Amino acid sequence: MRSIKTTMLTIAAVATLAACSSDSDSDGAQARLPISLNEVMVALVNDAANPIWRADWDEPQTDEEWREVERQAYQIQVGGALLQIPGNGPMDDEWVADPAWNQYAAQMSEAGRHAVRSARAQDQTLIRRAGDDLVASCEACHMAFKPDLPTMDMFGELPEPPSVSVQ
Repeated sequence: MRSIKTTMLTIAAVATLAACSSDSDSDGAQARLPISLNEVMVALVNDAANPIWRADWDEPQTDEEWREVERQAYQIQVGGALLQIPGNGPMDDEWVADPAWNQYAAQMSEAGRHAVRSARAQDQTLIRRAGDDLVASCEACHMAFKPDLPTMDMFGELPEPPSVSVQ
C-alpha cells in the first residue's frame, strides 16, 4: 500500500513539473498523467478519504493517529489537483475539459486543505466538517459524471461502519 502512495505522489510531482514545463513548449502539448483519472481515484483518493471519514466516528487520540489523518488529507489535496490533468482513460479529456469537473476537483483539494489544517490542530469538529465537505464534493461529482458506474469496476476498500447499539 505504501508503494502505491509513493507512486501516486511521484506521479503528482512529475505531472506538476510537466505542467509547468509545458507552458514553454512550442508544440502546446498538454501534460498528461500516465494513468487514468479512474486509477487516480481508486489508488489515491479512495484510500485517503476513508481515514478522514473514519476520523468522525473513530476519533484520533494520539499525535501519531492525527499525523496519519494529516498525511491522508495531503493525498486528498494532491488528488484533487491531479484530477484536473487528463490521464490515459477513455473519458479523461472530456472530463477535464468540463468546467464543472474542474470545480469539483478544486473542491476536493480545498476539502483536503481543510482536513490538513484540522488534523494539525487536532480538532475533531473541524475534521468532521472537512470530511463532510469531501463527501459533498465526491457525491456531487459522481452524480454529475458517473451516476451509473462510480468506479468503472475498480473498487477500493470501504471503511467498516461504526457499531450501533440496539439497546
